[in-house]
Parts: sequence; C-alpha cells; structure tokens
Amino acid sequence: MTLVGVDWGSSNLRAYRFGADGTVIDRRDSPRGAARLKRDEFPQVLADTLEGWLEADTRVVLAGMVGARAGWHEAPYLPCPADPAGLAAAALRVEDAPAHCFIVPGLSARDASGVANVMRGEETQILGSGLSDGIIVLPGTHSKWARVEGGRITGFSTIMTGEMYALLRNNSLLGQLAEGETPDEAAFTLGAQRALDNPAGVLPLLFSARADVLLGSLAPQAVASYLSGLLIGGEVAAMRDAAGQGVVLICNAVLAAHYRVALALAGVTGVTVVDGADAVARGLWRIGGLLK
Repeated sequence: MTLVGVDWGSSNLRAYRFGADGTVIDRRDSPRGAARLKRDEFPQVLADTLEGWLEADTRVVLAGMVGARAGWHEAPYLPCPADPAGLAAAALRVEDAPAHCFIVPGLSARDASGVANVMRGEETQILGSGLSDGIIVLPGTHSKWARVEGGRITGFSTIMTGEMYALLRNNSLLGQLAEGETPDEAAFTLGAQRALDNPAGVLPLLFSARADVLLGSLAPQAVASYLSGLLIGGEVAAMRDAAGQGVVLICNAVLAAHYRVALALAGVTGVTVVDGADAVARGLWRIGGLLK
C-alpha cells in the first residue's frame, strides 16, 4: 500500500506523498480550498491535484474542512479522548472518489460545565506534533488549546482571537484611527501586559486603543500591534493555569514570536515551536497507516 495525505482547509489544500517509512517524498499545494468548491467539484479537484500519484493500492487520507458539513462529505465529530487509532477507525470512506479515500473526523469536547467545543483539521496537527503529554496551542483565527495525555487528545478550548482582531481592526470604532500594520513591539507588549494584569479581562481595556490615540499616548501606527497585544494577552491570561510552565506552539514564525512574548510575560518559560506543515504531514501518516 502507498499512502497520500491531504490537508484540505477552507482556503487551500496541501497534499503529501509518503515513502514506506513515512518520509514525505513529494508535496503539492493548491488554492482550491474546500470553501471555494461545490460538492460535485471535489472529486475532480482531488484527481487533478494527485495526478500521477495514484496507483491501484494507493490510499488517500484527507483531513480538514473537506469533512465539514459544507465540505465534500461530512465526517461526524469524534468525542474526546481520541488517538490516531480512534480517528482511523472512525474515518469516513468516500465512495465517489478517484481512489481509496478516507476523511478524518473532527473532534468534539465538553468542559466540566458542559460548554461544547469542536475542531476539524487541528487534531491531525496535534497528533503529528510529537508531544505525548502536555498542552499544545494552535494560534490563529480560532486558537485551540489542547490537552494531550498518553498520546491522546483529552480535551481542548477555543479562543476566537484572530477573528476578533480582524473584526475590531476592520469593522469597529477602534480601528478608525489606526494607520497601517507595521509591527510595533513596544505597543504589542504594552497591550499584552495590560491584558495579563487586568483581572476583569480584555473587554474593559479595548476602548483604550482609541482613547490613547486621542490623548496622544499611542501613535495611530501602533494601534494594530496594541490591539493584537490586548487580544493575545487576554487569550494567554484566560489559559494561564492550563499552560503551567510550558506549551508547544504549532504556528508560523510571526505568530510564534507574538505568543512567546505574551507567554513570557505570563511566566510561561518553556515554549517549543513546531512547524504546522511538518506536524500535519506526520499526523496524516500516523492516522493513514492505521486505516482498515
């Protein structure tokens, strides 16, 4: 059996062809994300992307928004705790595919008070991170903080940091005085520290992004970084107890630098950064190798 893994998100897809030992021997990227396709377009897009890779015994494991309700076929959420074997066992076999294709289910969880959470795609990165026990953070539009115990994802929380930043920056009174997106480390650190120091949370602090500009204590060019600092600092403050003394970050270098600052201000000194593309490839390999 040969194995191909596909990380099919809303905006893009990344495909990996694996060697017998799990090494990625070829990779392809496409802008044909799941949110841009009608349901009947998925088979052809997949066939075009994987052209020349498919043999009679090839299995294709797909993860991400391809399995969402608005994707190709909905792969129901698997409740935590979950490990690669559980995800492989629950994978959805796709009948209208150009190969032997399986869609990895997303995960669901509820906290002690009954609050629900879901993820789709991040589970593959988490299980490919190499961490057996600890906290994994996936910053982004909807940041995930996941707990891993004995190689199983046992629970997670979602913080809508990236989406809130975009809304505030582009569609609120706070962003009207902002000028540009040039990073300002001092403004970011100020915002993060204020958020971490305020037991009432971020909401009472947000308007200061406007007030400080009007009063001359914050430059318009620093507003974007200040808002980012408030929101990332607020996220870290909310999850400080869960973080303990260390976390694994799965993200790009820019986000990693921001989170390192906020985490250090919160007293979290042990931070390891894992590349997202490498993690998702390893996760696809781990799950795909267990498909029946």
